[in-house]
Amino acid sequence: MNNFEELSDKIIELVGGKSNISYLTHCVTRLRFNLKDQSLVDVEKLESLDEVMGSQLVSGQFQLIIGPQVEGLYEAIVPRISSESVVEENGDQNYDTKKGFDIKSIPSKMLTNMTACITPVVPLIICAGFLKIVPILFGPMLLGLLEEESSTLTILTLLGDLAFHYLPIFLAYTTAKHFKLNPFIGLLLGVLLVNPDLMNLLENGENLTLFGIPIYPADYIGSVLPIILIVWVASLIRKAFNKLSAKAAKNIAYDALTILIVLPIALCILGPLGTILSDYVMAFFMFVYNVFGPLGIGLIAVCYLPLILTGMHHAINLASIMALTTTGADSIVLVGATAAWISVIGVTLGFAVKAKRKQNKNLGITSAFMQAFVGITEPALFGILLPYKRVFLAHMIGSFIGGSLLGFFQVKIYAMLGSAIVIYGGYLGDEISNLIFALVGSLIGAIISFVLVMVFGFDEKKAGKTDILN
Repeated sequence: MNNFEELSDKIIELVGGKSNISYLTHCVTRLRFNLKDQSLVDVEKLESLDEVMGSQLVSGQFQLIIGPQVEGLYEAIVPRISSESVVEENGDQNYDTKKGFDIKSIPSKMLTNMTACITPVVPLIICAGFLKIVPILFGPMLLGLLEEESSTLTILTLLGDLAFHYLPIFLAYTTAKHFKLNPFIGLLLGVLLVNPDLMNLLENGENLTLFGIPIYPADYIGSVLPIILIVWVASLIRKAFNKLSAKAAKNIAYDALTILIVLPIALCILGPLGTILSDYVMAFFMFVYNVFGPLGIGLIAVCYLPLILTGMHHAINLASIMALTTTGADSIVLVGATAAWISVIGVTLGFAVKAKRKQNKNLGITSAFMQAFVGITEPALFGILLPYKRVFLAHMIGSFIGGSLLGFFQVKIYAMLGSAIVIYGGYLGDEISNLIFALVGSLIGAIISFVLVMVFGFDEKKAGKTDILN
């Protein structure tokens, strides 16, 4: 994709012109448009562009799948549209704000808002995951360069745990930005939840109250949902003050009132509610595992890529983050996702070897490289798996077998390191066998996916960009 300027003009025209664009942002692989009139979009012509891998309409947001060069294209589009139509990367714009209340849209909006709050923190969690690997790698378990009593080892371990321990503070900031609340109010509420003195009170106080209201003794260290709920309600209270008068928007007294009002709601209602909801999320995946056993991990692996299409993968990723922050390991969600990601490498390499057309061979090699070393799945998903039914089926079979083997081996992942092959570093833990079993199980799944593509092949003549039935 060399001529971003020409492509930008085409995309702007096909989404209904710059006057139809309310907001534009981008993530790692997609342009994300908030459009005034969806009917003006010419989806067929957009998807016919060589540089476009596909499109989606998610919660009123029109998304164009571009691939790793999306940032260059985004930067070419920005000067061509009104500056008011541009938000930050991974922007926090709420979509469909002008539409009436629709009870059916509540789950979708909840997921959209929660994703917007959590997604900016994910890179930090991945960074912390890499930091957690350092003491394991250089400690007595592997290289032995640092002794167990070493202060260096202690500090490195502490550094890796910080992002997980104080996760509510980071989430308070991103949630405040998303809901247009003063970020420092959000940070103050986040610090409150993990304050050591409050934690001691909650642990030791049998009859702790606030303004006479009993406080549920929850543990908020490493929690996710409580702070998101608290900051969201705080933003609603602050916006209510803003409606009183134009001066209220800048009045510090209203900030203080917001904090005082939300405080009992936070500690007596929302914090405990978020904790209970988190427990139910974790209980659901434990239920899946308890009912289906290792096959449950295989089912998660099979469903993971289809969930990416709907954006629902963020919901189960949330469960993984909660498991990592509360128990220090995830034995279900990320384990299944690992099998799915590695299977993608197998099918794309099989596709590259089996394809007769040069452009398909290049697509297969590029997709395998992007998945293996960059952790981007969209080129494989939209360029290969969706257009070729038998390739997708090969991926699902390989993912299921790989995920089931990982479940059978009872492997655990201790750090979220993205979706590339570096994910294996997250399996370094107390026993090196955990990593070995993770490698063996997922690679068997990938090899099976590769072999199935080689045996059953695919019809290069019939595939379309988004036609999964060919």
